Amino acid sequence: MRLKSLLPLGVAVACVIALAPAEDAFGATGSSDPSPSTPPTIVTTTPSAAVGGLPITSLDDKTGYVPAHAAAPGALARASHGLDSGDTGYDISWPECGGPMPPASSIAIVGVDGGHPFSQNPCLPQETAWAQSAKTRAQYMVLDSPIGFTSPHVLEYAYHGPAGDCTASDFACQTFNWGWNAANADLQNAAAVGATSNQWWLDIELPTQSSIDPSGPHCYDPNFWICDQKLNSIVVVAATAALTAHGKHVGVYSTKQQWQAITGGLDLGLPTWIAGYDYAPSTYCGFANAGKYWFDAAEPVLVQSLPGTFDPDTAC
Repeated sequence: MRLKSLLPLGVAVACVIALAPAEDAFGATGSSDPSPSTPPTIVTTTPSAAVGGLPITSLDDKTGYVPAHAAAPGALARASHGLDSGDTGYDISWPECGGPMPPASSIAIVGVDGGHPFSQNPCLPQETAWAQSAKTRAQYMVLDSPIGFTSPHVLEYAYHGPAGDCTASDFACQTFNWGWNAANADLQNAAAVGATSNQWWLDIELPTQSSIDPSGPHCYDPNFWICDQKLNSIVVVAATAALTAHGKHVGVYSTKQQWQAITGGLDLGLPTWIAGYDYAPSTYCGFANAGKYWFDAAEPVLVQSLPGTFDPDTAC
C-alpha cells in the first residue's frame, strides 16, 4: 500500500460518497438548527462501482447508507485514538505561540509543523510539555500540494522518495514522495521533543477560498492545493501510509465540503475529526446529520467547535 502501486490511485482513492446539497466552501451551515425532526434509518451496504458509488442518504433523506468497509463503529474508532465519548480538550499549534497554554484537559492535540509540510512549530517543545498531563494526547500535521513549486525543499522531498526519482512532469510520483516524506519529517520533529503519542491527525483544509486552483489552464499553478483531486488524494494516501508504517493510528481533520473540494470525496475510512462548527457536538456526531457533515466514509470521533481563546474539541 505504500509504494508505486498507489500512484494510479485505483480502488484506494475511489469516490464512494455523493455530495449532499451544497453548503458553502467552508461548511457554513446557516442560522437554523439543522437537525431533522425524524432521524433516518441507517443501512450498512456495499458500494457499487458500476453505479458510481454510494449515496450518503436517499433522496427523501429517510434512509442513510454506511459503506460496509467504512471505519470501525464509533466506539471502536474512538478507542483507537484513546478517546471516551464526551471527553473534552483543546488543540494548539504555532498560532498560540507566545501566549498562555490552555487549561488542563482530557484531550490535548498539538500541531507539529508551522502550517505546511517541512516547516516547524517553534513552540512545539512548550506545547508538548502542556499536553503531557492529558489523558489522550495526539499530534497533527498539515498537508498541501507540491505541484508547481521549485523551492529547494520541494525539489528534494517531492522529486525523491519511495515512488522513485521523479521527472518534472510526473506529478503522481512527486505527490506521493511529498506526502510520505512530510509525514516522516514530522515524526522525527515530534520525537525530538518527546511528542511520541501514537495518535496522529492529518489536517486537510483550505486556509482561504483561493487556496485551491480552479479547473482549467491554472489547475496546476503553485497553490496550497491544485484542482486535480486525484493528485491531492495521493498526498493524503502517502502520508497515511507513512504514519501507518510507523505503527501510528491515523485520522483526518477536515469538513465534508473541504474534503470534497480537495480530494473529490476520497474514501479511506479513517476516523474523522470535524473542524470548526458552531452547533453542539451532538449535531455532527449523530447519524441524523451524517449526510450533511460526515466525510471519508467514516463516523466522526471528534468535533472541533469554533474557537474562543483556544480551539475546543469534544469526543463523539
